[in-house]
Amino acid sequence: MTQIRRLSPIYLCLASFGFTLQGQISVEKPAASIRIVLLDPDNKKNEVASVEADADGYYEIRDLTKRAYSVLAYIDGKKQDSRKVNFLCRDGSTVSKDFSYSKSTSTLTLRFPAEDPDVADISEVPRDYPEEIFREFRKAESDYKIRNDAKAIQRYEAIAKLAPDFYAVHMRLGLLYQQQGCFEDSASEFLRASAISPRATQPLLDLASVQLQAATVPSSRDMMVANALETLERVLRIKPTSALAYCLSGAAHARVNAFEAAEMNFKRALELDEQLAAARLMLANLYIHHGDWEAGAENLTVYLQDFPYSSDWFVVRKMLNNVMAKKFERPPGVPR
Repeated sequence: MTQIRRLSPIYLCLASFGFTLQGQISVEKPAASIRIVLLDPDNKKNEVASVEADADGYYEIRDLTKRAYSVLAYIDGKKQDSRKVNFLCRDGSTVSKDFSYSKSTSTLTLRFPAEDPDVADISEVPRDYPEEIFREFRKAESDYKIRNDAKAIQRYEAIAKLAPDFYAVHMRLGLLYQQQGCFEDSASEFLRASAISPRATQPLLDLASVQLQAATVPSSRDMMVANALETLERVLRIKPTSALAYCLSGAAHARVNAFEAAEMNFKRALELDEQLAAARLMLANLYIHHGDWEAGAENLTVYLQDFPYSSDWFVVRKMLNNVMAKKFERPPGVPR
């Protein structure tokens, strides 16, 4: 403890103890073995840890005491390119980092929707804090906008200690920690924001999004899905017409293969907001996953018609072509 007290305030937040790194490795084609090796970035010859991923590519490494490492993956014994990881989470956190070693660039990533993080009720803006607090907040916002995440987190954390009821600070910290894979830290910030503004749905929607991201880890999937559904029930009690809440509820049910509940929630989201792109794609993906090629193709077609200028238009078009090919495939043994 004496050593920590000697550190200047700028570097105090860089001390760390007992991180856990976990995530999933995705590859081009099925691999018999995937080994993850962590190297000390200051000495690339120093192997800090090594672990075998499971059959689905999930890995976990505990008791990491530094905030930066180089990651090497060996897929079927073949060494891949080195990746760098930096931990911006709080001390002792679990950090989720996924790595893709697929050469394909035509993979669609379904992102969970969230409301605009800049929208806040005027009553949630603190009025009795000194100007210095707002000056630091503006600096933090500048760091956030240029993606200097480490500095932004440092500034927001410092503000939160001086102004614990500053709603926007907790929302920003929640979003930053979520982006860094610090799901526990993110969840605690969204919960704090919700406590400050109990009638606001935004922090609860973002909390559910974090809980669903954490649900990708098999060991905690059922618990985190249950937590997300409970959070979304709170949202719907506040705002029964929240299309985002229904969309996220559909994603939660899909996580545990509850097809009918997932379908019902996605459809309800689209009834409330037919332009909710994420709900349309998630519904299409649900049908495709269950082999309903016709319904999958129908929803992909609607998406392409409704969002002709989306950045993923060509990826979705390729998906539709693949689904149409499946739709008209003849079962084995059936003559042409």
